[in-house]
Amino acid sequence: MLYRLLLCLILGSFVSFSMAADKVSDDQKKLAQTVFELERSVAILQLSTASLGDYQSLSTKMAHVKSLEYRVNFLGNLTFLLCMALVVFFFKLRNQQKRLLALENREDEKVIEQQNKDA
Repeated sequence: MLYRLLLCLILGSFVSFSMAADKVSDDQKKLAQTVFELERSVAILQLSTASLGDYQSLSTKMAHVKSLEYRVNFLGNLTFLLCMALVVFFFKLRNQQKRLLALENREDEKVIEQQNKDA
């Protein structure tokens, strides 16, 4: 089961990397650049007519967005670390189960040998 989980993770990451690697055509790049320039021009125009109150509210909104970004980054890192801890835990658990099974087999062999000697 652990191998299946690992295989699913590897395949999932491969698919996401391959999807991210798709190239955008030149027309789409030019269109995206034009849209970006237009949005930037509109933003500059809006800022040039903004008042001091607008700047202050924009500053508080930016601070709020930054704090949310830090929280999301922290939670993402925490989730990743928890997943890695679970993977390590399952590997350790599997190794412990193998060792326990080997010890049980040795005990069974000793009991069988003891019964053969007594008989």
